[in-house]
Amino acid sequence: MQRVWQQIFALPEQPGAAAGVLDLRGWTFKDTHSVVLDGTWSFYPNRLVSESDIRSGAAGAAVPVEVPGNWKNSLSGSSLGYGTFALRILVDQPLDEPYSFWVQQIQASSRIEVNGRVLRTMGQPAADRELYQPKAVPYTVHYFLPEGTQEMLVLVQAANFDHEAKGGISYSIRLGAQSSIIKERWYSSAFQLTTIVILLLHALYVFILYLLSQKNWPLLLFALMLVTIAVSVGTDNDLLLYIVLPLGYSWGIKLKMLSYLWMVYFMLLLTYRFYGTPASGRVFKLYSFLLALYTLALSVLPIHVALTHAILFFNLLYMIPPCWMFVVFARMVYQRKKDVAFLTFTACCLISGVVWGATVNNYHKNLPFYPVDILAAIIGFSSYALKQYIRRSNENRLLYEQLLQADRQKDQFLMNTSHELRTPLHGMMSIAQSEYDQKRIASPEEDAGDLELMVRIGRQMSQLLDDLLDLTLLRENRMVLHPAPLSVHTIAAGAADMLRYLTDGKNLTIHVSVSALLPRVWADEKRLIQILFNLVHNAVKWTEHGSILVTAEEADGQLLVSVADTGVGMEEEALARIFLPYEQAGGQNRGGLGLGLSITRQLVELHGGSLSVESRLGEGSVFRFTLPLAHEAFCIDERLGRAEAVDPVEALGTASTDWSIRLRNKDEEPFLAGVPPSPSGLYADEDVLKILAVDDDPVNLRVLSTILHEDIYQLTSVLSGEEALIRLEEEAWDLLITDVMMPGMSGYELTRRVRERYPASELPVLLLTARAMREEIYYGFQQGANDYVTKPVDSLELKYRVTGLARLKQTIDHSLRLEIAYLQAQIRPHFLFNALNSIATLSTIDICQMQQLIEAFSAYLRSSFDLMNTGSLVHLRQELSLVEAYLYIEQVRFGERLEVKWERNDTGLLRVPPLILQPLVENAVRHGLLSLIEGGLLTIRIEEEEEQVRLTVQDNGKGMEQAQIDRLLMKHKDKSSGIEIWNTNRRLIERYGQGLSIQSRPGFGTTVSFMIPLRRAE
Repeated sequence: MQRVWQQIFALPEQPGAAAGVLDLRGWTFKDTHSVVLDGTWSFYPNRLVSESDIRSGAAGAAVPVEVPGNWKNSLSGSSLGYGTFALRILVDQPLDEPYSFWVQQIQASSRIEVNGRVLRTMGQPAADRELYQPKAVPYTVHYFLPEGTQEMLVLVQAANFDHEAKGGISYSIRLGAQSSIIKERWYSSAFQLTTIVILLLHALYVFILYLLSQKNWPLLLFALMLVTIAVSVGTDNDLLLYIVLPLGYSWGIKLKMLSYLWMVYFMLLLTYRFYGTPASGRVFKLYSFLLALYTLALSVLPIHVALTHAILFFNLLYMIPPCWMFVVFARMVYQRKKDVAFLTFTACCLISGVVWGATVNNYHKNLPFYPVDILAAIIGFSSYALKQYIRRSNENRLLYEQLLQADRQKDQFLMNTSHELRTPLHGMMSIAQSEYDQKRIASPEEDAGDLELMVRIGRQMSQLLDDLLDLTLLRENRMVLHPAPLSVHTIAAGAADMLRYLTDGKNLTIHVSVSALLPRVWADEKRLIQILFNLVHNAVKWTEHGSILVTAEEADGQLLVSVADTGVGMEEEALARIFLPYEQAGGQNRGGLGLGLSITRQLVELHGGSLSVESRLGEGSVFRFTLPLAHEAFCIDERLGRAEAVDPVEALGTASTDWSIRLRNKDEEPFLAGVPPSPSGLYADEDVLKILAVDDDPVNLRVLSTILHEDIYQLTSVLSGEEALIRLEEEAWDLLITDVMMPGMSGYELTRRVRERYPASELPVLLLTARAMREEIYYGFQQGANDYVTKPVDSLELKYRVTGLARLKQTIDHSLRLEIAYLQAQIRPHFLFNALNSIATLSTIDICQMQQLIEAFSAYLRSSFDLMNTGSLVHLRQELSLVEAYLYIEQVRFGERLEVKWERNDTGLLRVPPLILQPLVENAVRHGLLSLIEGGLLTIRIEEEEEQVRLTVQDNGKGMEQAQIDRLLMKHKDKSSGIEIWNTNRRLIERYGQGLSIQSRPGFGTTVSFMIPLRRAE
């Protein structure tokens, strides 16, 4: 469309001005397009000269300047100032009508003179700011060229003390016959006026529709958008709005800038309405606030201040909404929304309009007003809105006809959740798979225990009917519960942990104050989790700041559980409706279907309790429910295979005992408690996967031990998170498996505390969860878990996930050792050549010392290429032999420049990671001592401190800044320099929990030390 427009208003090929002269001789002005006076003009900076000044030479020297453009380069780098433009135009002869000049915009005041005759003054150009008056609107002037005259000397005096971004002749000046100029300007003004009238008429009837349609906000946004577009058209180009309103120079520019900003803002709001999502995010609110603040500032600031300091903010605020809209349009196209073709067309029109506007405003305003893109975009918006209205009307009619059927389908949809039955099926398959694996290795006595375990898992299948029945079964009174003695303390802590992630970004805390000594309740575990989850989730949803408190106490033979919040509260009339299906407090919708409280109340009543609420508007709410107590809790002792009645408090206390399960080989029973023998030897030590399992239920631990029974798994089990942290401190592990719902410390908290010390690659964490709820899974990943498995576990899936995570950790450990061994094996060429040169030199000087050097060099090569460097631990004496060989070679080469001092105690058979000391020594020699001309002293200190050994490498070399130390401890993928230090630090942290300690100052040397615990070194 723009190309067609350019052809309609195309400029003929014409010469350009050069050195202040435009030669138009031979040009026909009659019945042709006007020409633009673009090119190089003569410019007299900081002087307002006339024709007589130029003729007499009093004007002084002129400088060339490009027109149109900004004169700032000719005014010492500022657009503020004054000067005179001069152009000599050569023509053949006078016309039978006047020559006309169409001046579109000169910042910010101008006076045009032709052959000494002043034709028009716009504003008041002056050399003094007090005498200067700004006014920059398009105008035309006419000039009769006298007979016999073939030259026009055009002088344009201009002054600008307001507009920092533009100065001088901003847009092209047109020259042509009077009839041509009038015609072209009439076309431009007519198009603008027609566009303004169309936009205002549409805005009027859209606003009327808004008033008649019960405040339909998209209609109001559309009307406001049309008005702002009309204002932007009226304040740009020919400035037609100046004819209606007595706008001054300052308010004309301000109104133009604000109209453009609010135009794109309303377009963005309307786009979001079409997308179906209200624009209410934090980023949008921030943008709205900045726009309002900018509008206020622009209204009160002087125009020269606004154009000088606020123009950058204008460009930023103007470009953000179009880019934002294009992203939303692209998302709608990607989502294949209906009628998106209209919005695609609108987006193309907007892009075309932005490109066209940027081209025109970039000092190329040589065409009349171009309204096609704006009108096409409005048509696209209108067509999309109309199409949506028609489609929604048809949809409403169809929905009305299908309402009863949809209600029945809703219940059927809830029943279709029967796919959850796959979970107990997988549990039974896990045991079947385990039985199959153990047929060749298990003794006959194991069969009874495994069959009993299969029965227990089969019983758990019935509990998963909760998710299948829910509202439908509750309505039909067909809900079946499977109660058991339960600890509300454990379940409340787990439910709160699952929902703590929802408090991110809120000044809100969740407290659980439920004593572990409270008697257990007789309830269905899955349903009790659902009850507490729904109540706490409801409290989080309606509370923006403050706290949520979960408490419990024994009252009247029942356990009374309370969930109190400091949220928005409810009115009295809302309290009677919130327990009805599809109802929410106050009629407000903050997500969800409004079924949670209804299901929760019916579940509580099914348990023989009651649910009540107390609330006041603005003061929060308190939900209370009661559950019957379990007088006796029946626990199945998996080890004894019999049922016995125990007190719930005593049963809960067993969580503090240690129950370690580690299987040896196919001929041995599971070893309970104590420290079992090592694996059978079928696998190397590094092939055995050391796994720490945490669960407060011994049955679940038994399931894990049954599934992970092969020799490659070395499983150690504990019953609490506190015990798990202690075991993590005592030795290294390949994988941590933890249950989510545990008393005292939940699996989430355990994962979070593990991540404070171990990255995900150094100690993977696998979560075991009873319910694969999205909130539970997301929260687990946020705390640092690597993976999760739903209970009851599928044996094959668990083995693959366990093996994959543990092998990944072992692979990373091995790669670190290979990396340092590889770097050590890559003998640097210059070190090799220098050592050989030293040997060759000594062959003619000192044969004895040459032999000693050869022996040291051989020892260094043997240690560098030793395959033991890829192992996990070596004897300290092996590491020291490599260091001694290296230092002897360097001492022979550098003589007195390198002094070595050893301070070591007898460390016995201390074992350390390979190549742990040599990189530190080499780094101290090369970068610390030998970087100085005089060299220095290297001290290697080995000393025992209680139950650990400290190894120190100290030099008095050049030292380094803290920033360089930080870079050494960080891995740079694109550089090999410093990777030995990073590798050494990383291996120490992984094995011993602490890495290198580096102290250094420029000019005072460097001290590097690390600790090796004696109990881990053996």
